Amino acid sequence: MDIPAKVYVTCPLAELKKVPGTLIAVSPHGFYELHVAFGANSHTMLVPIAETALTVQEPILTPPPGFEVER
Repeated sequence: MDIPAKVYVTCPLAELKKVPGTLIAVSPHGFYELHVAFGANSHTMLVPIAETALTVQEPILTPPPGFEVER
């Protein structure tokens, strides 16, 4: 995944459920740095990796060549 990336953020700790945002960085200290819009303003948030799910907004339309699922 390229950074910055448009993502949907789910983090119960921050009361976020599929909120659109932008992943800016992944900290070696266990945090995601995100830009999330609240109203007309964009805010920087640091959320814990262990309690956060990120879904990339752009779907994967076709698997890359050589992609295999181990069964």
